[in-house]
Amino acid sequence: MDFELTEEQRLFQRTVRDFAEAELKPRARQVDEHYEFNAQAVKKMGPLGLLGLNVPEEYGGAGVDAVSAAIAIEEIGRGCGSTGLAVAAHNGLACAPLALFGSESLKRKWLPPLASGSGRLGALALTEPGAGSDLAGGVNTFAQRDPARRGAGSGDEWAINGSKAWCTNASIADVIVTLCRTDKAGGSHSLSMILVPTDAPGVHIGPAEKKMGLKGSPTHAVTY
Repeated sequence: MDFELTEEQRLFQRTVRDFAEAELKPRARQVDEHYEFNAQAVKKMGPLGLLGLNVPEEYGGAGVDAVSAAIAIEEIGRGCGSTGLAVAAHNGLACAPLALFGSESLKRKWLPPLASGSGRLGALALTEPGAGSDLAGGVNTFAQRDPARRGAGSGDEWAINGSKAWCTNASIADVIVTLCRTDKAGGSHSLSMILVPTDAPGVHIGPAEKKMGLKGSPTHAVTY
C-alpha cells in the first residue's frame, strides 16, 4: 500500500500552508491571549474550499477526500491551534453530518452559505451538564413536535427544552446540530439530531468559557 501523498495532495498542502503562514500564524498569539476569533482569516477560507471540506461540490463545497481534509486541518492548526479547532468543528461536526444525513431541503438551504463563507460557521451540541461520554443514557435535552407550528407551511418543526455544555463555535455559528431525545423511553434509538438556527426563539448562548488554551476558539453553554 502506498502511503505517499499524491501530487494533487501535495499542492493542496502547500496552498493551505502558505495561507496559514500569511493569515493565521502572525495573529496566533494575539488570538489566544485575547480570546479573539480570527473571523477575517476564516472568511477568506471559503473561496479556498476550506469551509466545505466535507461538503459535496453540488452544494458549493470542495468535496475533498479524507486525507486532503486531514491535511487542511493539520496545516490550519499548524498556523493557529484555535482557528484549527474552530474550522475542524465546523467541517467535521456540523457540515459533515448535515451533508451525510440531512434532508435535501436542509442541505440546499444551509450547506452553500456554510461552505462559501458567506454566512457564519456551524456547530454541534452533544455534551450536557450531566452527560459527557454517556450520551445514550445521559442526554436529557428533549424535543417534541411543536403543535403550534403545524400547518404553518414550514415543514417539521420541534420544540426543544434542555441544556448543552462545551459547544464549540456556538457564538460564531448560524446553526447548531443538536442531539436531542425524541422518545422518553430511552436508549440510543430515541436520539435524534436536529438542525437549530442560532437565532431561533428560545435559544440562549452563554458567555465564552474560560479555558487554559485554544482561547481563540469560543466554547459555550447553550440552553433551549
